[in-house]
Amino acid sequence: MLGMATPVKAAKPYRIAYAAVQMNDDFYLGIAWGVVDEARRTGAELVRITNAGGYGKSAEQIGQLEELKALGVDAVLIVGATFNGYDTVVERLAASGIRVISVASPISAPRTTLGVLQDETALGARIANFICQKAPKSSVLTLPGPAGTEWNKVRFDGFKARAEQCGLTLVGNTFRGNISIEDGQQQVQDGLLKYPDVSYVYAVSGALAVGAAQQIRRSGAKAKVVTGTVNERTIGLVKAGVIEMVASEPSVLFGRAALQYAVRSLNGDPLVGAKSGVLPYPVVFVPNTEITRDNIDRYDMYVADLPPKGWQPPALGH
Repeated sequence: MLGMATPVKAAKPYRIAYAAVQMNDDFYLGIAWGVVDEARRTGAELVRITNAGGYGKSAEQIGQLEELKALGVDAVLIVGATFNGYDTVVERLAASGIRVISVASPISAPRTTLGVLQDETALGARIANFICQKAPKSSVLTLPGPAGTEWNKVRFDGFKARAEQCGLTLVGNTFRGNISIEDGQQQVQDGLLKYPDVSYVYAVSGALAVGAAQQIRRSGAKAKVVTGTVNERTIGLVKAGVIEMVASEPSVLFGRAALQYAVRSLNGDPLVGAKSGVLPYPVVFVPNTEITRDNIDRYDMYVADLPPKGWQPPALGH
């Protein structure tokens, strides 16, 4: 738990479900691994894992939440496909006594029990500050990620605010596509055609950054990538110097903490570290670590950031 809270055991074999937004990236597999392994450690029963199929697919995810309500679970952990649109379904879940824990990608529903998130404004500012220290007043192509989700919007706001302070020139600045490797390749290809002289590329998260870095290498461009989220491909690209900094987003810790806080809520234990005023419900923040070529060999990615190699989530409830 990296100091977030002392782990607790489930007072009863609570029935918990995990509603994922997607599973096609190390970050999302890391959350799932954290949930699965922490359920085993606490003595809770993980009865179902659902997959919305990607960002923007809130209708699919809301249907899955209705199914989980009918299943009679005690708690649902959800990585939201969008920020808005969940008020009614979460209201129904809460009225049934089901705890709803928002994980990593928040939802706006005020009846949510707790959010296990990160300080996205601070994370964006941290990424921008790295460029400010390396190359103040330089030009940066930005890939802020998909439209309609809150985490990347808030992170980009933090990035822009710090960038303005040190005179960075931001180009691109368009919310589009998704966060896959292919999105990163295409968006950087388009961006470098328009802005060939940029010094840095801000990619909001890991797979997008990997695609951006691959395209930069392919094209022979000199731009460096800064990003959040570690995945298996990130490591080699950091060591090669194409990705110059990654602000880790500890996905395994997200999963562990979400499960732990669900159990705490069900037990009636204190929600240690919960803060008000960020969203309409309390939130706890996971810690972030800045990773560069200087410290990557000393940072154990498999403690908090990556699932075991080759791990896939179990097909629960099928």
